[in-house]
Amino acid sequence: MNSVTTYALITGGSQGLGKAIAEILASKGINLILVALPEKSLQETANHIKEKFAVDVQIIGIDLTESHAAQKVFDFVRTNNLKVRYLINNAGIGYTESFEKLPFSFIDKLLKINVLSVTQLTHLFIPLLTENAPAYILNIASMAGLFTMPYKTAYSASKHYVVEFSLALREELKSKNINVTVVCPGGMTTNAEVLERINQMGKLGNILTASPELVAQVAISAMFARKSLVVPKWQIRWYSYLRWIFPKTWQAKIIARALRKKLI
Repeated sequence: MNSVTTYALITGGSQGLGKAIAEILASKGINLILVALPEKSLQETANHIKEKFAVDVQIIGIDLTESHAAQKVFDFVRTNNLKVRYLINNAGIGYTESFEKLPFSFIDKLLKINVLSVTQLTHLFIPLLTENAPAYILNIASMAGLFTMPYKTAYSASKHYVVEFSLALREELKSKNINVTVVCPGGMTTNAEVLERINQMGKLGNILTASPELVAQVAISAMFARKSLVVPKWQIRWYSYLRWIFPKTWQAKIIARALRKKLI
Protein backbone atom coordinates (compact mmCIF):
# COMPACT_ATOMS: atom_id res chain seq x y z
CA MET A 1 0.00 0.00 0.00
CA ASN A 2 1.05 3.59 -0.58
CA SER A 3 2.06 5.79 2.34
CA VAL A 4 -0.77 8.30 1.76
CA THR A 5 -3.07 8.78 4.76
CA THR A 6 -6.24 6.93 3.84
CA TYR A 7 -9.69 6.45 5.36
CA ALA A 8 -12.45 3.91 5.69
CA LEU A 9 -15.95 5.29 5.15
CA ILE A 10 -18.57 3.37 7.13
CA THR A 11 -22.30 3.99 6.81
CA GLY A 12 -24.36 3.21 9.88
CA GLY A 13 -21.11 3.67 11.77
CA SER A 14 -22.43 4.98 15.08
CA GLN A 15 -23.73 1.75 16.64
CA GLY A 16 -24.21 -1.98 16.26
CA LEU A 17 -22.26 -3.68 13.49
CA GLY A 18 -20.99 -0.41 12.04
CA LYS A 19 -19.47 0.61 15.35
CA ALA A 20 -17.88 -2.83 15.78
CA ILE A 21 -16.35 -2.61 12.30
CA ALA A 22 -15.08 0.90 13.04
CA GLU A 23 -13.32 -0.25 16.20
CA ILE A 24 -11.59 -3.14 14.44
CA LEU A 25 -10.34 -0.89 11.62
CA ALA A 26 -9.21 1.77 14.10
CA SER A 27 -7.26 -0.91 15.99
CA LYS A 28 -5.37 -1.48 12.72
CA GLY A 29 -4.50 2.22 12.50
CA ILE A 30 -7.04 3.02 9.78
CA ASN A 31 -8.64 6.47 9.88
CA LEU A 32 -12.42 6.64 9.79
CA ILE A 33 -15.31 8.57 8.28
CA LEU A 34 -18.45 7.61 10.17
CA VAL A 35 -21.75 8.27 8.40
CA ALA A 36 -24.94 7.96 10.43
CA LEU A 37 -28.06 9.81 11.51
CA PRO A 38 -27.22 13.15 13.18
CA GLU A 39 -27.80 11.80 16.67
CA LYS A 40 -25.84 11.96 19.92
CA SER A 41 -24.50 8.42 19.43
CA LEU A 42 -22.53 9.47 16.34
CA GLN A 43 -20.36 11.98 18.19
CA GLU A 44 -20.10 9.66 21.20
CA THR A 45 -18.80 6.82 19.02
CA ALA A 46 -16.29 9.13 17.34
CA ASN A 47 -15.03 10.39 20.70
CA HIS A 48 -14.78 6.86 22.08
CA ILE A 49 -12.70 5.65 19.14
CA LYS A 50 -10.39 8.69 19.18
CA GLU A 51 -9.75 8.20 22.90
CA LYS A 52 -9.00 4.51 22.42
CA PHE A 53 -6.99 4.54 19.17
CA ALA A 54 -4.49 6.88 17.51
CA VAL A 55 -6.60 7.57 14.42
CA ASP A 56 -8.48 10.49 12.88
CA VAL A 57 -12.27 10.18 12.95
CA GLN A 58 -14.46 12.36 10.75
CA ILE A 59 -18.25 12.30 11.12
CA ILE A 60 -21.08 13.01 8.70
CA GLY A 61 -24.49 13.25 10.32
CA ILE A 62 -27.05 12.62 7.60
CA ASP A 63 -30.14 10.59 6.78
CA LEU A 64 -29.18 8.47 3.77
CA THR A 65 -32.82 8.28 2.66
CA GLU A 66 -32.85 12.04 1.98
CA SER A 67 -32.60 13.32 -1.57
CA HIS A 68 -28.98 13.72 -2.74
CA ALA A 69 -27.62 12.32 0.55
CA ALA A 70 -25.02 10.15 -1.18
CA GLN A 71 -23.79 13.13 -3.20
CA LYS A 72 -23.50 15.21 -0.01
CA VAL A 73 -21.39 12.49 1.61
CA PHE A 74 -19.12 12.35 -1.43
CA ASP A 75 -18.86 16.17 -1.59
CA PHE A 76 -17.78 16.27 2.08
CA VAL A 77 -15.04 13.74 1.37
CA ARG A 78 -13.82 15.60 -1.73
CA THR A 79 -13.98 19.03 -0.09
CA ASN A 80 -11.88 17.82 2.83
CA ASN A 81 -9.49 15.93 0.55
CA LEU A 82 -10.00 12.63 2.39
CA LYS A 83 -8.44 9.66 0.63
CA VAL A 84 -10.93 6.81 0.89
CA ARG A 85 -9.51 3.31 0.43
CA TYR A 86 -12.31 1.36 2.12
CA LEU A 87 -16.03 1.83 1.42
CA ILE A 88 -18.22 -0.08 3.85
CA ASN A 89 -21.93 -0.02 3.03
CA ASN A 90 -23.38 -1.16 6.33
CA ALA A 91 -26.44 1.06 6.93
CA GLY A 92 -29.76 -0.68 6.48
CA ILE A 93 -33.17 -1.30 7.99
CA GLY A 94 -35.26 -4.45 8.30
CA TYR A 95 -38.56 -5.72 9.64
CA THR A 96 -40.74 -8.77 10.20
CA GLU A 97 -44.35 -8.11 9.17
CA SER A 98 -46.98 -8.92 6.58
CA PHE A 99 -46.13 -6.93 3.46
CA GLU A 100 -49.69 -5.59 3.11
CA LYS A 101 -49.56 -4.10 6.62
CA LEU A 102 -46.44 -2.04 6.00
CA PRO A 103 -46.95 1.68 5.28
CA PHE A 104 -45.62 2.45 1.83
CA SER A 105 -43.57 5.27 3.36
CA PHE A 106 -41.63 2.59 5.28
CA ILE A 107 -41.11 0.46 2.15
CA ASP A 108 -39.87 3.54 0.30
CA LYS A 109 -37.41 4.31 3.11
CA LEU A 110 -36.19 0.71 3.22
CA LEU A 111 -35.48 0.59 -0.51
CA LYS A 112 -33.74 3.95 -0.42
CA ILE A 113 -31.29 2.95 2.31
CA ASN A 114 -30.86 -0.77 1.53
CA VAL A 115 -30.63 -0.44 -2.26
CA LEU A 116 -30.31 3.11 -3.56
CA SER A 117 -27.77 4.45 -1.06
CA VAL A 118 -25.53 1.39 -1.52
CA THR A 119 -25.71 1.79 -5.30
CA GLN A 120 -25.22 5.55 -5.35
CA LEU A 121 -22.36 5.65 -2.85
CA THR A 122 -20.54 2.85 -4.65
CA HIS A 123 -20.95 4.57 -8.01
CA LEU A 124 -19.73 7.91 -6.65
CA PHE A 125 -16.71 6.49 -4.82
CA ILE A 126 -15.30 4.14 -7.49
CA PRO A 127 -13.07 6.89 -9.01
CA LEU A 128 -11.75 7.83 -5.55
CA LEU A 129 -11.15 4.19 -4.63
CA THR A 130 -9.31 3.74 -7.92
CA GLU A 131 -7.03 6.67 -7.02
CA ASN A 132 -6.19 4.95 -3.71
CA ALA A 133 -5.93 1.35 -4.88
CA PRO A 134 -5.51 -1.31 -3.70
CA ALA A 135 -8.99 -0.54 -2.37
CA TYR A 136 -11.91 -2.41 -0.86
CA ILE A 137 -15.70 -2.33 -0.92
CA LEU A 138 -17.45 -4.23 1.86
CA ASN A 139 -21.21 -4.58 1.49
CA ILE A 140 -23.30 -5.87 4.37
CA ALA A 141 -26.22 -7.90 3.04
CA SER A 142 -28.03 -10.58 5.05
CA MET A 143 -28.76 -14.28 5.06
CA ALA A 144 -32.25 -13.06 4.12
CA GLY A 145 -30.76 -12.14 0.74
CA LEU A 146 -30.01 -15.81 0.08
CA PHE A 147 -33.53 -17.14 0.69
CA THR A 148 -37.15 -16.58 -0.29
CA MET A 149 -38.55 -14.98 2.85
CA PRO A 150 -42.24 -14.28 3.50
CA TYR A 151 -42.80 -11.62 6.18
CA LYS A 152 -39.46 -10.08 5.22
CA THR A 153 -40.50 -9.70 1.59
CA ALA A 154 -39.08 -6.30 0.66
CA TYR A 155 -36.12 -6.64 3.04
CA SER A 156 -35.14 -10.03 1.63
CA ALA A 157 -35.45 -8.74 -1.94
CA SER A 158 -33.34 -5.67 -1.11
CA LYS A 159 -30.58 -7.80 0.37
CA HIS A 160 -30.70 -10.19 -2.60
CA TYR A 161 -30.00 -7.11 -4.72
CA VAL A 162 -26.96 -6.27 -2.56
CA VAL A 163 -25.62 -9.83 -2.93
CA GLU A 164 -25.95 -9.95 -6.72
CA PHE A 165 -24.80 -6.34 -7.16
CA SER A 166 -21.66 -7.08 -5.14
CA LEU A 167 -20.74 -10.31 -6.91
CA ALA A 168 -21.18 -8.78 -10.35
CA LEU A 169 -19.33 -5.58 -9.47
CA ARG A 170 -16.49 -7.62 -8.00
CA GLU A 171 -15.69 -8.97 -11.45
CA GLU A 172 -15.94 -5.54 -13.08
CA LEU A 173 -13.56 -3.86 -10.63
CA LYS A 174 -10.80 -6.48 -10.55
CA SER A 175 -8.84 -4.64 -13.22
CA LYS A 176 -8.89 -1.48 -11.05
CA ASN A 177 -7.49 -3.41 -8.05
CA ILE A 178 -10.70 -2.79 -6.08
CA ASN A 179 -11.93 -5.85 -4.20
CA VAL A 180 -15.64 -6.32 -3.43
CA THR A 181 -16.78 -8.52 -0.55
CA VAL A 182 -20.38 -9.13 0.51
CA VAL A 183 -21.25 -10.45 3.97
CA CYS A 184 -24.51 -12.25 4.78
CA PRO A 185 -25.05 -12.46 8.54
CA GLY A 186 -28.09 -13.89 10.27
CA GLY A 187 -29.70 -11.98 13.11
CA MET A 188 -27.52 -9.83 15.35
CA THR A 189 -27.90 -9.12 19.05
CA THR A 190 -27.89 -5.34 18.71
CA ASN A 191 -30.56 -4.23 21.22
CA ALA A 192 -33.28 -5.39 23.62
CA GLU A 193 -36.01 -5.31 20.95
CA VAL A 194 -34.00 -7.59 18.66
CA LEU A 195 -33.26 -9.96 21.54
CA GLU A 196 -36.98 -10.22 22.27
CA ARG A 197 -37.75 -11.11 18.65
CA ILE A 198 -34.98 -13.73 18.68
CA ASN A 199 -36.37 -15.29 21.84
CA GLN A 200 -39.81 -15.49 20.23
CA MET A 201 -38.31 -17.78 17.59
CA GLY A 202 -36.94 -20.12 20.28
CA LYS A 203 -33.90 -22.34 19.69
CA LEU A 204 -33.75 -21.59 15.95
CA GLY A 205 -33.56 -17.87 16.64
CA ASN A 206 -30.51 -18.33 18.88
CA ILE A 207 -28.80 -20.61 16.38
CA LEU A 208 -29.22 -18.08 13.58
CA THR A 209 -27.94 -15.16 15.67
CA ALA A 210 -24.46 -13.75 16.25
CA SER A 211 -22.98 -10.76 18.06
CA PRO A 212 -22.04 -7.63 16.06
CA GLU A 213 -18.44 -8.11 17.24
CA LEU A 214 -18.23 -11.62 15.78
CA VAL A 215 -19.80 -10.53 12.48
CA ALA A 216 -17.48 -7.52 12.29
CA GLN A 217 -14.38 -9.67 12.82
CA VAL A 218 -15.44 -12.15 10.14
CA ALA A 219 -16.37 -9.33 7.75
CA ILE A 220 -13.07 -7.47 8.08
CA SER A 221 -11.03 -10.67 7.81
CA ALA A 222 -12.95 -11.61 4.65
CA MET A 223 -12.42 -8.15 3.17
CA PHE A 224 -8.66 -8.24 3.65
CA ALA A 225 -8.54 -11.83 2.38
CA ARG A 226 -10.34 -10.53 -0.73
CA LYS A 227 -13.13 -13.10 -0.44
CA SER A 228 -16.31 -12.75 -2.47
CA LEU A 229 -19.22 -13.86 -0.23
CA VAL A 230 -19.05 -14.80 3.44
CA VAL A 231 -21.68 -16.07 5.91
CA PRO A 232 -20.45 -15.59 9.51
CA LYS A 233 -20.88 -18.34 12.14
CA TRP A 234 -20.75 -21.99 11.05
CA GLN A 235 -24.33 -22.77 12.11
CA ILE A 236 -25.68 -19.93 9.97
CA ARG A 237 -23.39 -20.98 7.12
CA TRP A 238 -24.77 -24.54 7.36
CA TYR A 239 -28.34 -23.21 7.16
CA SER A 240 -27.40 -21.08 4.16
CA TYR A 241 -26.45 -24.23 2.22
CA LEU A 242 -30.05 -25.45 2.51
CA ARG A 243 -31.02 -23.00 -0.22
CA TRP A 244 -29.33 -25.34 -2.70
CA ILE A 245 -31.27 -28.35 -1.41
CA PHE A 246 -34.87 -27.17 -0.92
CA PRO A 247 -36.96 -25.68 -3.76
CA LYS A 248 -37.90 -22.04 -3.25
CA THR A 249 -41.53 -22.97 -2.64
CA TRP A 250 -40.44 -25.20 0.26
CA GLN A 251 -38.14 -22.49 1.57
CA ALA A 252 -41.04 -20.03 1.61
CA LYS A 253 -43.33 -22.41 3.52
CA ILE A 254 -40.70 -23.34 6.13
CA ILE A 255 -39.56 -19.77 6.69
CA ALA A 256 -43.11 -18.43 6.83
CA ARG A 257 -43.96 -20.94 9.56
CA ALA A 258 -40.94 -19.84 11.63
CA LEU A 259 -41.45 -16.11 11.17
CA ARG A 260 -45.15 -16.18 12.00
CA LYS A 261 -44.06 -16.79 15.59
CA LYS A 262 -42.50 -13.31 15.59
CA LEU A 263 -45.82 -11.74 14.60
CA ILE A 264 -47.75 -13.11 17.58
